[in-house]
Amino acid sequence: MRYLIRNLLFIFLLINVTACKTYRLIPEKQDTPEHNFDINLSGDTPNYTNLKYWVEHPEKENHYASLPKNYIDSTYNSEPIIDVFFVHPTLYFKGNTWNADINDKKLNKEIGDAAINNQASVYLGIANIYAPHYRQMHIQSYYDLENGLQAFEVAYLDVKNSFMYYWEKFNKGNKFIIAGHSQGTNHTERLLKEIILENDSMRNRLLISYLPGMPIKQFHKDLPPCSSPNQLNCFLSWRTLAEGYFPKDWEVSDSISCVNPISWQTDNLLSKKEEHLGILFKNHKIYYPNSIEAYTKNGVVWIKPIKIPFARFYKMKNYHIADYNLYWINIRNNLRYRLKENGYN
Repeated sequence: MRYLIRNLLFIFLLINVTACKTYRLIPEKQDTPEHNFDINLSGDTPNYTNLKYWVEHPEKENHYASLPKNYIDSTYNSEPIIDVFFVHPTLYFKGNTWNADINDKKLNKEIGDAAINNQASVYLGIANIYAPHYRQMHIQSYYDLENGLQAFEVAYLDVKNSFMYYWEKFNKGNKFIIAGHSQGTNHTERLLKEIILENDSMRNRLLISYLPGMPIKQFHKDLPPCSSPNQLNCFLSWRTLAEGYFPKDWEVSDSISCVNPISWQTDNLLSKKEEHLGILFKNHKIYYPNSIEAYTKNGVVWIKPIKIPFARFYKMKNYHIADYNLYWINIRNNLRYRLKENGYN
């Protein structure tokens, strides 16, 4: 049985390995673990009864999630009746252990400043945000699968334990959303498959799942890909590339789910510029609405050249790191629309 699980996990990581490679370049040798995986070097196990092990939580005194500085939300809800469980992407790029130290203050702050403020913030004022710290696996885990598989297990166990604690202590009957990005999407996909969708109570309270940044195929009969802008009880996934670019080692498959995060359609039609509502920049302000046109092809979102001032400084082939930022208001407004259309507003 253990042999079977190991092989299934190997296949799982192998499928996703090239998708996360593009998040950063291959790490320099001096930035990667020198030794093989050792469970004794995985550090302290997070105790989710302690709020310090939650990067974002409604009961924390200080919060990383905030709305963009130049964005006004007249329908902001300070006491939502919906939750979101968010799992952050890989931010552990330098270190000599295969899993991040859960007590690394510098890394934990970076997680808050980057992933929570740029990504999870899209749900702020719509849902209560629960985002655990977890012993994320080193980016090198996507290249060295012998060690990476074991590091993945440690990381996933933390995610699973944090969700179970959320469910038992904090959910209190609320409908909820599952969301992640990149490595976080890997963990939430497995969490959905093994735990949430196999539990009637959890499945009945699950509204929608956001699984961007990884090649996701339908993995459970009770969770289809979303096919319309107002649908719930489904999942959304996308990966953003520059038009015409497709990594040679990525799989081309019609079964990889991909939605256009501007039109929220799964067809191959080009979205209109006026449908794009702006980009969230590093200074946490929204700029340049009507600047992106996008369409889906071969399981990815292709965007046409972004015509904004100094565009060459933002130009890249793979926009993995900006899967939320490019469409921040589009994601937020569409979630509100889905909830309203289904009687949750």
